[in-house]
Amino acid sequence: MVVIKENKDDLIHEIGINYYSKLSDFAGIIGYSIEEENNEVKLEFNPDRPDLFSFYALKSNMKIFYDGNYRIKPLFEKSDKLIRVDNSVKSERPYVMSFVARGKPLGNYYSHIIDYQEKLHETIGKSRKKMAIGIHDLDNISPPFLFTMRDKKTLEFTTYDNFHGTAREILEKHDKGKQYRQLISSDTMVPVILDSKEDVMSMPPIINGLKSKIGNNTSKLFFDITGTDYNAVLSAFYLFAYEMSYIGYEVLIPDADRNTINYDWRKVEITHKEITKLMGLEPDNTVILLRKMGYRCEVTSGGYRVDVPGNRIDVMGPVDIIEDIAKAYGYGRIPARPLKTSGTGVPYTPNEDENIIKGILTSINYQEVRSFILNSEDFYRKTGYSGDVIITNPKSLEYSVIRDKLYPGIISLLAINKRRKLPLKIFEIGQVVVSGNQESHLCVLYNNSKAAYSDIYAVLEYLLARTINAGAKVLQGNYNEIISGRGGDIVYENTTLGIIGEMDPSILVDFGIQNPVAFMEINLDKLRNIIEK
Repeated sequence: MVVIKENKDDLIHEIGINYYSKLSDFAGIIGYSIEEENNEVKLEFNPDRPDLFSFYALKSNMKIFYDGNYRIKPLFEKSDKLIRVDNSVKSERPYVMSFVARGKPLGNYYSHIIDYQEKLHETIGKSRKKMAIGIHDLDNISPPFLFTMRDKKTLEFTTYDNFHGTAREILEKHDKGKQYRQLISSDTMVPVILDSKEDVMSMPPIINGLKSKIGNNTSKLFFDITGTDYNAVLSAFYLFAYEMSYIGYEVLIPDADRNTINYDWRKVEITHKEITKLMGLEPDNTVILLRKMGYRCEVTSGGYRVDVPGNRIDVMGPVDIIEDIAKAYGYGRIPARPLKTSGTGVPYTPNEDENIIKGILTSINYQEVRSFILNSEDFYRKTGYSGDVIITNPKSLEYSVIRDKLYPGIISLLAINKRRKLPLKIFEIGQVVVSGNQESHLCVLYNNSKAAYSDIYAVLEYLLARTINAGAKVLQGNYNEIISGRGGDIVYENTTLGIIGEMDPSILVDFGIQNPVAFMEINLDKLRNIIEK
């Protein structure tokens, strides 16, 4: 999720009370959440609408939707300011785009575009790995510009925050260098953008130079977008270009890359049949609805030809456009219809068996719980781990192996619920992996001040009587988790179904549980085979 927030008074000043009052209504159309707390307004978006990740973009789109301020003319002029790309840099960061924005001095917009730049770095750019943006004061640099490679030992410049040194020293000592130096693959060379006087504008994706540093008085800005992923660079290019136009700047883009230019107002054909199939109907005012959502549109013999603005990077085809038609029309206005199916479903047998077992256990006041499928290897140190499924690159060591048994997870739930009134009678049905094989298990656990083997054995007898109409033997076994002589293997006709017994106190101490626990864990796949026979 992406969050944008602003002080309420400042927001009203920026977008006006009229559009501020429409934020909640527009949220119901677009699909974002809005909160207001301590005079701060916070909007939370799904990642599918990056073109709206600022209040200026929201205001522009609300103007279109509510005021009929449709987009007719192109937003951008042509620019002769472009970056020449040397072949040497194509193996490092092969994709480069640029544009110019000019208008009044930045003033309060300065902090906004810096924040917006970082938002794009983190979302579209994946922390600058796929894409990085440089912003420069065009009045302080001399075009034409060159994107090339230079030796990190000999290239020397001053960064925007007055750190002077070679490129190597910047990478090793500057905070930005240490943070992003792994994004440069070459051991000896660094990518660099130079102006015609050989002054360093930036060392993508690390840091900008001092000469081109922007400030509150900057009125002509040059943007470079470099990266390793073409789609990320293209997306950032249009998102930022549109953002600058939203805050009132004239945007000029070079005419050198026809693919880039043609992405703005790209054409998508949609048919009447497609709209009816997805929405269930076709609104009479489809053209108006499309224009209200920021598209250009004209009627064709079979449907509509829709022009998609460049910053709508979420639009990949007709389905996305038809979704916007439905949003503008209002989902609540679309009549409900019964779904047509190709056949009649039948119950999934294993689920039906599990539901029967759940009914049996709940009838004797046992409550179903769910525990984590992933845990740490250390979690199983007392009982031993035999799942043989270890995650090689886990987000956390606490979730690095797939469970091979259920009862450790349920014991951890007891530890969380120590203050609950006794007795605690709980069970879980879930999947485990034993020696690389997936199995379905049932674990039943009884926790009370005088919990004993007889308590859980009574549950076992009742369960087997209701499922296979028979009893089972318990053969004494040696398990670290069971008190010696107080449990063992559950056996039915030479098939070992699971284990049963009183939990060893040392395990309970590890989890901070003071009262005794009796439990059993059964392989439901084996029990199901017996039932089928």
